[in-house]
Amino acid sequence: MHPQPQPQPQQHLAPEQGYASLDRTPHDDAVDDTVAATDLQNPSDALDFLAQVAERDAARSPGERPHEQTAGAGAHAHGNGHIPSQQPTIYPLLQTGQLSVEMVSTLLLRYHDKYHPYFPIANVDAMTPQRLWTTASDQKHLLTAMLTVASRDVQEWQQTHEACSAHMQDLIANLVYAGTGSVEAIEALLILSEWPPRQPRCPSIGRGEEDAAAWMLVGTAIRIGYLLGIDRTGFRTANDGNTDGLDRKRLAWAACYISDRQISVRLGKAFCLKPKQPWQDDYAAIFQANLDLTQLFSNAHDVLYATKDRSQQLHMGGEYVKYIDDFRVSLRIWHSTWGMLSCSAPLKASVTLCYEYLRLYINAFAYQATLNRLVAKAQAASPNGVLATSIALFADIASTPDARFIYEAIDAATSILSVFNSLDPLILRTMPLKLWLCVIYSGTFLYKARCTGVMGAEQTRRVKQMIHDAVDKLQKASTCANDVGDRYSRLLRLLWRKPPSRGDVSRTGESATQHAYAAGTSMPLQLGPGDMQQQMQNPASINAFSWLDLGAVGDFATTNNSLPSESLDGLDRFDDSSNGGFGSFDQGFTIPLQYVWNTASPYGVMF
Repeated sequence: MHPQPQPQPQQHLAPEQGYASLDRTPHDDAVDDTVAATDLQNPSDALDFLAQVAERDAARSPGERPHEQTAGAGAHAHGNGHIPSQQPTIYPLLQTGQLSVEMVSTLLLRYHDKYHPYFPIANVDAMTPQRLWTTASDQKHLLTAMLTVASRDVQEWQQTHEACSAHMQDLIANLVYAGTGSVEAIEALLILSEWPPRQPRCPSIGRGEEDAAAWMLVGTAIRIGYLLGIDRTGFRTANDGNTDGLDRKRLAWAACYISDRQISVRLGKAFCLKPKQPWQDDYAAIFQANLDLTQLFSNAHDVLYATKDRSQQLHMGGEYVKYIDDFRVSLRIWHSTWGMLSCSAPLKASVTLCYEYLRLYINAFAYQATLNRLVAKAQAASPNGVLATSIALFADIASTPDARFIYEAIDAATSILSVFNSLDPLILRTMPLKLWLCVIYSGTFLYKARCTGVMGAEQTRRVKQMIHDAVDKLQKASTCANDVGDRYSRLLRLLWRKPPSRGDVSRTGESATQHAYAAGTSMPLQLGPGDMQQQMQNPASINAFSWLDLGAVGDFATTNNSLPSESLDGLDRFDDSSNGGFGSFDQGFTIPLQYVWNTASPYGVMF
């Protein structure tokens, strides 16, 4: 007789356990732990969690789920770590013969040497030619972006650039259409925002189109970042390991913040960008310097330029003085920390240009405030707001309360031109778009300062020479017609060709706009001799556009130069002895009257 098994006491299950706990496995415990640790704040978090559970369930051994594993073997081959043997992934541009392996290797090395130092967010492995097949399979967006950028500034590679750019457009369209993405896709979009591809059909004068494209690219990158949840990687926890994947996500999100000042996520300071050799640039320090500068720029915008109504209120009330003083102190602290940063000359110039532009951005607010108050005062003292004689609004600049701010704004603008003109055109070709636009903004501000009598005759001559040199640099840095440098050199050239009247900015009303535009359109009108003389002596429109609005600057510049050819003798001219680059500037260049500018122009955001 074998002993009968003794009956076990009945187990009573808690309601929340249910009967499923009778056959629990270690895998189920892992899922339950994930449930406890997951913070479900919205439906998107719930869907992400369900996707993670599904991936774990699919990764079970074949013995546990024989039927589902057989049916889904192809779909989850990569999920369980068993990758079937196959030929290396064929990159489309290689498959069609538009690129060769040697060309790809050359372009990757060129990107690493010429472009990566300015914006060091690309994964180092992706720039290694020996890992081309892996990169083409796992980081196709980043690879295509680097090839597009590296081929944009060499005349012999224009067809290659167009092919890479077209393929990049397809990849971006798929990203947006599918609503998915990856960290390498974020890196690719941010890189393209720094060096926008050349557009085959674009106006001959630049007015911010590249900036608008960059804004869209950055916006897409930020959306993908939110979808991936990398915005939460800025806050380290005790359970976070110092993994390369986490550091890459944090770096990508930090780059999103730098590219778009509207992102307000607190970031940590530990990045994986330390130099490998003593003679290499410290990319982490450069990145941190730009990050600190971006925070200052964001604060300055929110305090001074948040809305037009708020800016106007500050202009008339005068409260901006204490804000500008505080920002100037912050700028001095930044400069004491990063001003002596040791790095290569091009990187040093890029950081300096951003710093000088921020100095201009802050102090120019006081110039515009002073100008608006003087205009309002002059209008109040004249019948119907029209003066019979011109007034030199800034005839005695030293007596104005904001003289120190105005002097510093002019100094910052001229410093931008000086730094830009000191660079070799070959170096300028590889610099990000925002550094080119620094020159355009500073040139526009100096033009307005010249129009209002801020600068004396000697200083005006020096500035005109600097503008001439900047135009020459922009042209020499261009590799073809309608390149970025060519288009914006035309904008500067047209803007400075018209001799402004010194100070009659207070004339407003109908005469400021009737002779410039047709009612309800942006189309210049044909002017008679009397009207032309009145417009030349009445620069009221100078105070009608912001130096930060490239669209309005383009309208103003082309309107002033759409005059009959016989009246060009009275316009400012530059010495055309230098015709470097792809060709000299056409002195008789005018914009056809049927050409209408797009009135939607980007604001002057540089960071």
